[in-house]
Amino acid sequence: MSAQSPVLDRLMGGTRLAVLELLLRTDRTVQEIAEEIGVSSNAIRGHLAALERDGLVIQGDARRDTGGKPAAVYSLSREADELFPKAYAFVLEGLLRVLDERGGSNEVRSALEEVGSRAATPASGSERDRVAAAAEALRGLGGTVEVRREGDHWRIQGFGCPLSAVTSRDARVCGLAQSLVETTTGGTVTEVCERGRRSRCAFTIRFPADRPG
Repeated sequence: MSAQSPVLDRLMGGTRLAVLELLLRTDRTVQEIAEEIGVSSNAIRGHLAALERDGLVIQGDARRDTGGKPAAVYSLSREADELFPKAYAFVLEGLLRVLDERGGSNEVRSALEEVGSRAATPASGSERDRVAAAAEALRGLGGTVEVRREGDHWRIQGFGCPLSAVTSRDARVCGLAQSLVETTTGGTVTEVCERGRRSRCAFTIRFPADRPG
């Protein structure tokens, strides 16, 4: 099972972690959170403001509490939801071990690339349009990325990795995202991800007679 997030470690034992764990179950108002945790509403507002600044909590539409005026409802952001331990790393690593035993490393790479290719939808339009479509596909997997033009190629730069619990130990998994980008753009894609304490996805994309699009 994947290790707990460093962000959760930093919040461990504090009110903000308690707030996140409550919102993991269901969306809540300030008053509901305060009553569950047993602290003042003003204190909860301060914690929620900090969590919003960190991109971990989002404020949704207001709803009317019984006998009261409309109150804002808070929920976890996608980024916060990804902080909590997930079974995907355990399952994916288990599948990779089985594939290794049955077909070897080349079979693993081929399977991962096929998964990425099947998940992609070939894009049309200019080079810029196709790279933007690939970036959006990566965002759909939970990544935070931006597109850059760098000299003779395009670069999709990530600021995290939705599969970091696995890619930090098995770089072959990056082939899934590389195949997705390649199939989407139709270009030649090179994986240049950073792996380690903080993994970051990154891919360069070149097109025939590459030029700004």
